[in-house]
Amino acid sequence: MTVARTRSVALVGVTGRTVEVEADVGNGLAGIHLIGLPDTALSESRERVRSATVNSRFPWPDARITVSLFPASQPKRGSQFDLAIVKLWHT
Repeated sequence: MTVARTRSVALVGVTGRTVEVEADVGNGLAGIHLIGLPDTALSESRERVRSATVNSRFPWPDARITVSLFPASQPKRGSQFDLAIVKLWHT
């Protein structure tokens, strides 16, 4: 699979900032790897995303999933990126 891209929004105060979400499903140790300054809640999205995918009866890839959130310098908080992450490999 090539790199898939979509956009989401991060709230910084009351201002919305565009965040590019990229995912690559490739060879390697199976799991989700987040890159781009994620906080604790976003790191927990690994389990939320996997549970939602499996419970929706979509196949879960037995591969290494790398998710990048750009710009890396901007803090990302919360669960607002979960849908964008799942959408990338189910389109």
